[in-house]
Amino acid sequence: MVRIRIPDPTARDDKYLATRERLVVKVRMHWAILLTVFLQTLASVIGVILLVILLNGLDASGYVLALPWWFALFMILRMLWKVADWHFEHLMVTDKRLLKVSGIFFRKVQTMPLEKVTDLTYNRDPMGRLLGYGEFIVESAGQDQALSKIQFLPRPDRLYLTMCDMMFGGAPAPSGSDD
Repeated sequence: MVRIRIPDPTARDDKYLATRERLVVKVRMHWAILLTVFLQTLASVIGVILLVILLNGLDASGYVLALPWWFALFMILRMLWKVADWHFEHLMVTDKRLLKVSGIFFRKVQTMPLEKVTDLTYNRDPMGRLLGYGEFIVESAGQDQALSKIQFLPRPDRLYLTMCDMMFGGAPAPSGSDD
């Protein structure tokens, strides 16, 4: 049996760490971020199937019947793109910085030094409690940062405690990936 190994896309992002910087946590955004696009795609495909059934009953031409299928294909490809984008987006917490890495072809790296963080707010709505995700609001000294709101974080209780330990004292959590 031949096994195909797909490389971990997050492994290449360790190059964004400084020489003496130590990775503490690396997480991918929670899968619930994809829920909206999955539901939109499902509704679109069901709508297209119903429309094609209706148009077949009206003896529509081939071109008219093809248009809804092209729309369904577009929605499926859009969903696959969003899944791929989710697969490449993750949050890295080091002993010095908070990094959010995203992008498939063009990598975008947003950073915030932990020493500049003045407040860390943790929110979890009922859906987040049910599915296991949360949101952080990070405030820094007098600046409006790109990383001010980080949504759909998996295991937010553990991540919040780890970040609080690092920013406000205490030993950092063990290093490793937390997908």
